[in-house]
Amino acid sequence: MKKSLPLILLLALMLSCKDKSPGSSLELCGVKDPVNNLNWLKALVDEAKTKDPSYTTIVAVTVKGETLINYYVSIMSCIGCISYHCDGTRFDMSVLSQEESKQYQEDIWGEKGRRVVLWPQK
Repeated sequence: MKKSLPLILLLALMLSCKDKSPGSSLELCGVKDPVNNLNWLKALVDEAKTKDPSYTTIVAVTVKGETLINYYVSIMSCIGCISYHCDGTRFDMSVLSQEESKQYQEDIWGEKGRRVVLWPQK
């Protein structure tokens, strides 16, 4: 009985845990759990998983009242360059003024940034 007690406790602990991803309660771009429910975003995450995931971060930020999804690979030299609208089309940063572009980059990576990390989920 003493030998099986740790196994029973482990099993009870596993059964008591919820089988939900941390982002499943997040609502963004009009859907809950955008990483799994936006097909184009799921494809980006799946692609990132095939590479070294420690290099890639996917965050959501708001620019001019619109949610944008930023895909950043840390070995790149440009912060904010690969961004998408909620429908999966690329966002053109050239439409931003210099001040808006600076604010966008600060929101993504600055200490006071206003971002929601979508992937990797911790």
